[in-house]
Amino acid sequence: MKNKVVIAAVALVAVFLIGFVPQYLKANRLESELRDSRQEIAGAELRDLAGLAYLQASQKNYGLASETASRFFNRAREVAAGRKAVEDLTAARDKITAELAKGEAAAVTDLQDLFLKTRQVTASK
Repeated sequence: MKNKVVIAAVALVAVFLIGFVPQYLKANRLESELRDSRQEIAGAELRDLAGLAYLQASQKNYGLASETASRFFNRAREVAAGRKAVEDLTAARDKITAELAKGEAAAVTDLQDLFLKTRQVTASK
């Protein structure tokens, strides 16, 4: 009688594992894909904001460019999460913000550099 109970318990555990393990592996794979997709979306958002700020500044619309650049730098800080390359994008924040506030044409060149660096840092693998 004890053997039948032990065999039944082992069979029950085996059936549970046969059903659980594949679903667990699938869930982990999907979670990893979701995390990667979110990083790609965040990178695309940073590229869009940097490009928009560059475009606005090149059209001499420094007020809008300043707002967009501010959104870019805030979003870059949120996205960084220990990623040194993304954190480095925020290094030019004070310089670009000051140039845009003064309406200096040098801001266009700095925003172009920022856009190119952002594209390089956020490029898909």
